Amino acid sequence: MTLDSQWAFVAAAAALIALALAGTLPFLWRGMLRRDATAAGRRRALWMTLGLGLAVPALAVALYALRGDIGAVGHTRAELSSKLLEDGLAAEGGATPEQVYAELLLHLKKQPDDPRAWVLKGRLDVRAERFDDAVAAYRRAVAGKSKAGNDAGVWAEFAEARALAQGGTLAGEPLELVQKALSIDGGHAQALDLAGSAAWEVKDYAKAMTYWRRLQERIPAGDPRQVELSKAIERAQEQAQFVLPGRP
Repeated sequence: MTLDSQWAFVAAAAALIALALAGTLPFLWRGMLRRDATAAGRRRALWMTLGLGLAVPALAVALYALRGDIGAVGHTRAELSSKLLEDGLAAEGGATPEQVYAELLLHLKKQPDDPRAWVLKGRLDVRAERFDDAVAAYRRAVAGKSKAGNDAGVWAEFAEARALAQGGTLAGEPLELVQKALSIDGGHAQALDLAGSAAWEVKDYAKAMTYWRRLQERIPAGDPRQVELSKAIERAQEQAQFVLPGRP
């Protein structure tokens, strides 16, 4: 729900509560105040009054939790749906990237130890070219004993964000992060691609070919990336001919 629709829902719920109470409470109170009412009758009317007074607001809150933003009426919030975030970025007429990002920041404020949300923040920061923020988000995601720390894909994304933050080079920490990804999954496609690129940067063309050939084996035949990889491997092979043995 948007903020306007949330307030509209609250207003409608409040009006329903007021109408329900205004229409029902007089009858209950009359039952309690009747001279010929028995003690048991008065107690029953009292309990009905209290029950109605609690049940109607509870029903309104329950409906709002189902249709609205549960975080707006409680102190806790369920984990953010990554699919909701991704769909929100792509859907026409849906949430804007700014709205999705604001929702994510709100979630992280309430759930700062949600590694999945930090990964999502890192991805959104990369898309927006906030590379330093992305690096900080990925670093937070893999900290401690979170599941993200055992995900090769997260480490590969972290490596790419770190490389972008330092101008696009994979030297230094980005390469260490790539190696961490490969230590978890030696066949991870993005990590193999980055490892090949890192080797190309330092003119270790033989190693670049090794990584890219391993990647090529994992890509289905007919995939457009096969053509790109074949060209990259050919260029590495050509460059390797001009490198003297024992020298980069």
